[in-house]
Amino acid sequence: MGRCLFVLGLVSLLYGQPMSPDAILIGRTRYHMIETLRRIPNYTCLETIERSVRRSDSKRASIVDALRLEVAVVDGKELFSWPGERQFKERDLRELAPGGAIGNGNFALHAKSVFGGGYVTFTFRGREQRNGREVARFDYDVPRNFSGYQIRVGDASAVVPYHGQVVVDSTTLDVIDLEVVADDLPPILMLKRATDFMHYGRQRIGESDFLLPLSSEMSMVGLDGAESRNKVSFSACRQYSGDSIVRFDEVEPTYGPVDAPTAPRMPTELPAELLIEASLDETVLLEKAATGDPLQFTVRSDVRRRKVTIIPKGTKIRARVGDIDRRAIRGYNAGVGIILVEIEHQGQIVPLKATVEEGGSISGRAGLYALMPANSGRPAMVYIKTTPPRLPKGLLLQLRVIP
Repeated sequence: MGRCLFVLGLVSLLYGQPMSPDAILIGRTRYHMIETLRRIPNYTCLETIERSVRRSDSKRASIVDALRLEVAVVDGKELFSWPGERQFKERDLRELAPGGAIGNGNFALHAKSVFGGGYVTFTFRGREQRNGREVARFDYDVPRNFSGYQIRVGDASAVVPYHGQVVVDSTTLDVIDLEVVADDLPPILMLKRATDFMHYGRQRIGESDFLLPLSSEMSMVGLDGAESRNKVSFSACRQYSGDSIVRFDEVEPTYGPVDAPTAPRMPTELPAELLIEASLDETVLLEKAATGDPLQFTVRSDVRRRKVTIIPKGTKIRARVGDIDRRAIRGYNAGVGIILVEIEHQGQIVPLKATVEEGGSISGRAGLYALMPANSGRPAMVYIKTTPPRLPKGLLLQLRVIP
């Protein structure tokens, strides 16, 4: 903090007049936030996105879907993956969430740009009491030439200037709220308004507490008045480590009695047309589920080819929710898409490329579940008659390995 006060004093001397308390508070806040963001380690959080739309002729929004992703900030970049994936990739977020409105930057990059930008102007707007503590409000403005705020709508994209308001704790100087409002939206985007709002708080990572976003809300309003809105929450934050390596070839040697039985090894590539019967390990309630949620199945019996066990009984199958259809169709209340990912047995992991041949049967529950095979890029869907809609523990699927 001494360095900050020295810089502020030097500026005051250069301009030949003392700085106001409000200007000093702005300078202290910017310095505090730059240092706070700089000290945050590489980390990852679970991101839950609820997407909704409101038609131009309606005052009420309808939920389109819910997504669950892992987002990581690594060396200043935002990386994304599905929960449970073994690595993050630097990729366009739209690969994971095609269709509908989606945006990044709300996790970490907006705060870094606003407080670390050399050409961002701040204006003090006052102090007030909020939940028993004093807060200060600042307006800020980022010109186009120094903006990195990119908005994408379909295939159209543009970098736009923006402004907004910051609310900080007057004592700790931690940011509480950060608003981002896009300016000068070009016609190519066909937007009337685009905003983002982030709420911050301290979260534990490792042995220390760091200032991280807790939630955000993005809104885009088209020229026709229709609105797309994303409500985002962040949870389960932890320090990111990219050191783990998954291998599919050799296995570490094990030691034990000479006559100890050796567990069968799966081939690194499963033979085509192999049939696998598996049951769901845990019940999935659709009202709480989101696209991207992990699923786990257990192989019910040894899978053999020419009297050789290829996949032992008890092998785990990892999958994820690929889609959720909450519409009532032909007597069914909803549907869940299933994307198969990999199988694991005693530490050996093999990618699983398979289709769902049959599904929905469960002891005593005949007729409550039906399967719609994968088509037109959509995963296989299990449709459900139960109320409330759920995939029950023990639900059976028959899978066929494909080349």
